[in-house]
Amino acid sequence: MTSELGDPLLDMASAGDVAQMRALLLARQEPPPEETIQNALTTAAKHSHLDIVKLLLSRYLSVPLNEEIVRVAVNTGSTPIFQALLAYDPSIINMQFDHRGTPLIVACMGRQDISYLNLLLEAGADPNQDPDAAAFPLALIAALYTDPGVIDLLLSYGAKIEHSGALAAAARRGNEIMLQRLLDRGARIEDDAPDIAVGSLPLHIAVKAGHLDVVKMLLENGADATVEDAGGATVFDLIKRMGDDGKDVSQITEILRED
Repeated sequence: MTSELGDPLLDMASAGDVAQMRALLLARQEPPPEETIQNALTTAAKHSHLDIVKLLLSRYLSVPLNEEIVRVAVNTGSTPIFQALLAYDPSIINMQFDHRGTPLIVACMGRQDISYLNLLLEAGADPNQDPDAAAFPLALIAALYTDPGVIDLLLSYGAKIEHSGALAAAARRGNEIMLQRLLDRGARIEDDAPDIAVGSLPLHIAVKAGHLDVVKMLLENGADATVEDAGGATVFDLIKRMGDDGKDVSQITEILRED
């Protein structure tokens, strides 16, 4: 980035040299272009140079925070950096990115610590904001985390279990710990799909992925193997196709026979 733009401001943002940056900015007769300031903020956030971020934000009060700045800040997992950006523009908490969601969704995808997720939620992040191309936060943590307390955190801030796709996400990853917590907190298999017209049911997903213990859990909690997915196939249809493709389906077949 620095070599392409050829601006010493970016070199200083990368190095975290706040004294030299302050001197350079004071010496300039005109402010840097808006894009340069935004690139410098992105660079400083990426390297967690809080003093640089604060200096730029305090000097250029009209420069908007773009998606790249916010996304990079979230990916660092730095609480002070995000708090500085949030103080400058509180609306970024629910910024809708052009690709894959919001700050909360990016944080979940990056498996940020529960304390960081709590920071975002406390600041007003909407756990039910339409994720566009991404999954809902509850589905992401059901797939990617192993601490059931993260589920409890999102639910305490109003995340909806119904139509979140969380059970399907946990089933796809074979994440038994998170699947069990969702079930304990009232998740219903028949109400899991975000959209009735798309996606597969949790049991179908678990069978296809070969997660036998997850298949057992779902059956024990009311999953119906005779229900058709969006494509009109039951689990038995799916197993037949898998067998026709040469896959060993004997264990899954036995589990279903016992149910």
